[in-house]
Amino acid sequence: MSCKNIKAKTALIFLVLVNFLVNGQEIVINEVMSDNESNIQDMEGDFVDWIELYNKENYPVNIKDYGLSDNSHNLRKWLFPDIVIPAHGYILVFASGKLLFDNEELHTTFKISAEGEELFLTNSLEILIDKTNSEFLSADESFGRFPDGSNTWVKSFSASPGTTNNAINHLFFSSAEGFYSAPFYLFIQSSTNDSVRYTLDGSEPTFESALYTDSLFLDYKYESPNYFSEFPSTPDQSVISYKAWESPDVVLHKAHVVRSATFKNGTRTSKIYTHTFFVDSTIFEKFNYPVISLVTDEKNLFDYGSGIYHPGKYFDSSDPEWTGNYSQTGSDWERPVYITYFETDGNTGFSQDAGIRIHGYKSRQAAQKSFRLYARKEYGMKHFNYQLLPQRKNAEYKRFLLRATMGDWWNNTLIRDVLAHEMVRELDLEYQDYRPAVVYLNGEYWGIYFIRDRIDERYISYLYGYDKDSVDIIGGNYRLIDAGTNEHFIKLAEYLKQNDLAIDDNFEYIKTQVDISNFIDYYIAEMFIANMDWPFNNQRLWRPQTPDGKWRWIFFDADAGFGDAGTNMFSHSLIYADREWDEMSVSTLIFKNLLKNKSFVELFLARYAEILNNDFNSLSLYNKLNHVKELIEVELPDHISRWNYPESLSQWNHEVQNKLLEFLIKRPCIVENNIKEFFDTTDFDFSCNTTPEKPLGDIFIGPNPSNGSFYLINSSKDMVLDEIIIADIGGRIFWSESKVPLYRGEKKQFVLNVP
Repeated sequence: MSCKNIKAKTALIFLVLVNFLVNGQEIVINEVMSDNESNIQDMEGDFVDWIELYNKENYPVNIKDYGLSDNSHNLRKWLFPDIVIPAHGYILVFASGKLLFDNEELHTTFKISAEGEELFLTNSLEILIDKTNSEFLSADESFGRFPDGSNTWVKSFSASPGTTNNAINHLFFSSAEGFYSAPFYLFIQSSTNDSVRYTLDGSEPTFESALYTDSLFLDYKYESPNYFSEFPSTPDQSVISYKAWESPDVVLHKAHVVRSATFKNGTRTSKIYTHTFFVDSTIFEKFNYPVISLVTDEKNLFDYGSGIYHPGKYFDSSDPEWTGNYSQTGSDWERPVYITYFETDGNTGFSQDAGIRIHGYKSRQAAQKSFRLYARKEYGMKHFNYQLLPQRKNAEYKRFLLRATMGDWWNNTLIRDVLAHEMVRELDLEYQDYRPAVVYLNGEYWGIYFIRDRIDERYISYLYGYDKDSVDIIGGNYRLIDAGTNEHFIKLAEYLKQNDLAIDDNFEYIKTQVDISNFIDYYIAEMFIANMDWPFNNQRLWRPQTPDGKWRWIFFDADAGFGDAGTNMFSHSLIYADREWDEMSVSTLIFKNLLKNKSFVELFLARYAEILNNDFNSLSLYNKLNHVKELIEVELPDHISRWNYPESLSQWNHEVQNKLLEFLIKRPCIVENNIKEFFDTTDFDFSCNTTPEKPLGDIFIGPNPSNGSFYLINSSKDMVLDEIIIADIGGRIFWSESKVPLYRGEKKQFVLNVP
């Protein structure tokens, strides 16, 4: 046997020993609560964690010197005093960290993490006799055996500290929610034999709902008629700027949504269980990204008076761009929703009750609307405990966005904002990360969305570790306060008005108030993409409330970028700079004054050249565009069928190639000319005509030079190139071809055998 095999066998033996439990133990951990908000108080009036033990035997057991612990390396963390649990009796231990020994109340030296951790029980011989799994529990939710002492564990919001779990009602399902390639029967069982009522339309079950009697047959839904997609989500196209609602031309993909609960004497006796089942013969090949099921009562979205997805009562035809139920904001326009997140293989990432609102500004009028999801104690779980964005380390969200694809200005590319964020990923600024997802609403296909960060104090907290209550976040016009105050910025603005930044000492002071590196990268990013909805809108900046805290800028909402490649963003961003103190002038006040300083200008030009030569070089930009394009292209046919937007896959490809790609090809030369003209200089360390990967007229070639593997992109109006000749620097021709077919925007790969 090799040494490698010996090590593997040794590790296996070690694991077996660690997980060894005594069989037939009489005392077990029966129920646990790790986030006690209002369930039961200790004798000091505190709501603390608790652990319940149960004696399975027909005789009393003395548990003196039994041990409880939350640490596998220290199983004897806390020991029981001389105490007896009666036959089939219970004992409650508060995991408070108080270390109190009282005749009526026991307190351990440790607390339990609500995020989930194992618990261990040892007997007086220091042998491990029981352990629990690591389970995340929301406020006032317990994790217990059902029935008492069994091997079946359930979560419940009807905790029973110190008493039997058997009286709590639960529903048990024969199949877990998720993906199924063939129809099947779903069986539901009540633990207390109370009657089971259920719904299949997303509404909460009541005593008037259908009575479950035997089983539910979950069949394919290929021919199931559309329902929720037939509710108009906009007024007529003639009165709004964005794409208006149209009835889908096809039968959309569907899933089964089963909501059930138990009832007795007309009263609900269990929580509401919500499960989503996808039944499709190709389901395991169907999705390339996560699937999110949103389930809520129809009236919450489409009711005339209160539905948040509907023009409804608050639509005013004299002000169609800014009115409608969907334009209402605040907590009064938050609705309950049940969200389940499935990974691409059908496994459930998380599922929970939450709140939902419409998100966005003017884009609320579009047919497909963005959502904002809220985790709250009132709904059960205080956070979404899942790594929603794999690029981030964060796995705890108070809120997040499902951003729709209809926010694009100018055309139907759908990906402007995501492309911009992909471009700035390596720059020194904060940005909204993204992950595409497919959304189903009450079991009906709702299209492509992007999971996004929500920019708020919690976003800053998880990025940098600052306490969420110790940061300032404001808009670029200073009056919009998202967190903290704007007092520091007002003082900064006053300083800028009263002190000439051409003087280096004044510039040095500004460097103590503003993160100059971040500011420069932020302005370069916004100016390069020619964001026309900026800087007077869509600015966010933040600082920690510390003596040396500096303002930093957050990149977001680039839907209005990538329009006219010839845009001079110096003129655009400074157009209001000379106005008196108002929202427009303040939004560009810092940039206007920094431009007076020679040292800042040198830093700005050097960094712009560096970014153009690296992050924004032609090959890098093309690769980023291609990455984002390929990311959603596979799902677009179904998305188009849902929204009739874009008109077709071919039209979308045309828009991406002839708008976005053309912009990226032309923009570096325009930027170079704008910079040289604005700063009246020829000393700029970038030339769009000498970059390694560059446009050659209307033909883009990369990499150039190459080792024989290269590609061509045609941005001309012609579909055939007259002749292509490939030669080395000595003029030797390695390959040539006449009449090469290459459609406008098409990319063609070539591989040559170069000696």
